[in-house]
Amino acid sequence: MRRLLRAGAATIAAALLGVLFVAAPAAASIAEPTETDALAAAATRPFGSHPVASPAGSATAPGGAAAADRATAAAYDAWKADYLVAGCGTGRYYVDAASSMPPGSGRVVVSEGQGYGMVITASMAGHDPDARAIFDGLYRYVLDHPSSSQAPGTGPKPMAWNQSADCSSPAGNDSSATDGDLDIAFGLLLADTQWGSAGGIDYAGAARALLARIKATEFDPDTRLPKLGDWVGDGAYRFGVRSSDLMPDHFVAFENATGDPFWGQAARAAGELIATTQAEHAPDTGLLPDFVVDTDTDPQPAPGNYLESPDDGSYGWNATRVPWRLAAAAQLVGDAPSWASADRIADWVIAATDGDPAAVRAGYELGGKALADYSDIAFTAPLGAAGLPDRAKQAWVSAAWNSVRAAPAGGYYSDSLRLQVMLLASGNSWLPTTSPAPAVTRIGGSDRYAVSAAVSATTFAPGASTVYVASGEVFPDALSASAAAGAEGSPVLLVRKTQIPDAVAAELRRLAPRKIVFLGGPNTIGTEVEAALKAIAPTTRIGGADRYAVSAAVSATTFAPGARAAYVPSGEVFPDALAGSAAAGGLGAPVLLTRKAEVPSAIADELGRLDPAALRVLGGQNTVSTATQNALARIAPTTRVGGADRYAAAAAISAEVFAPGRTRTVYVASGEVFPDALSASATAIANHAPVLLVTRDAVPAATAAEISRLSPARIVVLGGVNTVSPAVESALNDLLR
Repeated sequence: MRRLLRAGAATIAAALLGVLFVAAPAAASIAEPTETDALAAAATRPFGSHPVASPAGSATAPGGAAAADRATAAAYDAWKADYLVAGCGTGRYYVDAASSMPPGSGRVVVSEGQGYGMVITASMAGHDPDARAIFDGLYRYVLDHPSSSQAPGTGPKPMAWNQSADCSSPAGNDSSATDGDLDIAFGLLLADTQWGSAGGIDYAGAARALLARIKATEFDPDTRLPKLGDWVGDGAYRFGVRSSDLMPDHFVAFENATGDPFWGQAARAAGELIATTQAEHAPDTGLLPDFVVDTDTDPQPAPGNYLESPDDGSYGWNATRVPWRLAAAAQLVGDAPSWASADRIADWVIAATDGDPAAVRAGYELGGKALADYSDIAFTAPLGAAGLPDRAKQAWVSAAWNSVRAAPAGGYYSDSLRLQVMLLASGNSWLPTTSPAPAVTRIGGSDRYAVSAAVSATTFAPGASTVYVASGEVFPDALSASAAAGAEGSPVLLVRKTQIPDAVAAELRRLAPRKIVFLGGPNTIGTEVEAALKAIAPTTRIGGADRYAVSAAVSATTFAPGARAAYVPSGEVFPDALAGSAAAGGLGAPVLLTRKAEVPSAIADELGRLDPAALRVLGGQNTVSTATQNALARIAPTTRVGGADRYAAAAAISAEVFAPGRTRTVYVASGEVFPDALSASATAIANHAPVLLVTRDAVPAATAAEISRLSPARIVVLGGVNTVSPAVESALNDLLR
């Protein structure tokens, strides 16, 4: 075995040539690279190209992009020299984790490190000319060390979580750890985007095969949450979660790559578990424990010595990765729940340290008391990343960047986290674009109620925390509910005033929610429907004197003061609110309805409570007047987002929030009638997707242009052929080609 020393690219390339053209042992199920592969290894997203813009309002690494790239490249070169080893077989590479392992453990390699290595090397292609050869060697090592808990069969399997200096997995301790496998699968998808899958390794095919194994053996089918590893059965550890395994950006990428809605459900389950744990067990800090138990009922911090140490219920060496994972989901996917959870942590750490990263300590109780009297970049770097989604925290991000960049080597674990945080902060992390063949699908039904049930069924898993129910006979309440439902990862279902339609009743039974929130007074949803809903789950009615009071009440029950934005569309027409709800949900912002000529008093009061940083008035002056916009501007800085018509307005609303590379799905609904699309916004929010509008028989030019800009892999048409014709479906298919 030999460690790669700090050397020029030519020296390292020469060292690699000795392994590039030697046949692999028979155990490897992939071809060795050929000279053609090496020549074809040009990166499509080279380091420093910053292929995906950060969301509006984000903080950035200080000193400009070029300086941040240089610092990140230097950190990679040091990491590569210190921890990347060629060994354990011809053409194999591993990340040497021994420097961060307990003394006497004998561990040299862990699956977590192989996952980090694969993500890092795929991201550094373009800076490191040998990135692809090294990536392939890391993956070959993974294939050589499958978990003993996996059933026989071909193709990639979850990796045995640790190996000794002799390259073997210790007997009896050779099952998997889920976090490593998730990063390995994510790394394969990055490689597919970076280099394509036509060479010696079918990266996309390998990722999909591995994800099928991960889903079957490392995720709970009921909670949609990750298990600790493939060794977990139905016993005491079934409903335990390592908090750092909650990776919403990975799960979104997995759904994009496979088309399997399970992964989107996993992303929402992760967000809900994080938010619940923060609210109930760390309301002042937002910190998560290393392990969470009882995730099927009432999640709790794990007791001491649950799996690893007396501090298993505290913010320790596992949970320290959570702020970075949340920031990645906020930056790469635009995930609003992750943004809110990261922001909560950032608010605490800035206050607790008086903005000085040197005051961060290596572990905390959930209430904020330090567990150690020393600092470590494994804690400083992720807590610095927590501020990235919010430009108001630029001073903290800059201070943390400077502290982390200048810190001396801290061992495999600390330096791996430092480098990955620097990749994110410098704009060199990105979401894979691997996806099934582009397709247009339709979600329809016999009526608006069946459509709402079908939309819910495509996205939301059983065991939902909350389901929102609104009238399908009038539009305002459902539109007000959408942003709130999206913020909670919940569906919106439609009912008649006096009856729950059969399709909706069946969907409610499938969802088996813990709570139902229904909107409007008895004149909108009658007492007989209320009684029927109570027979399914505990209920809460949110009502008010009119649609504006209901809109304000919905916001007040969901959104805290200090919102970064609020969206204000007309409450008298539906199209702008329909598109705006999806965009608002993408920012974790409420939707508040207004009259054309004035701001209703209930809305003005709620905006005063929210104290938002900005307001977005949706639609033209024919729907929200200049006088109303001026009145809103006295509450907060106000911008109008509109267009020549409802179709152009919806496209403009989408363009302000959704970026190419982060948005893989677009929902399309009728701009002429509201019912089929009423429940779409909550689903669009859950899938980080916009809602765009069409006529029955045509795709307006503004809609077509926005779809082309986003370049999605999937378009979902909402409603039957009488609402959106087959001709429109065909035209949308043409836009995907």
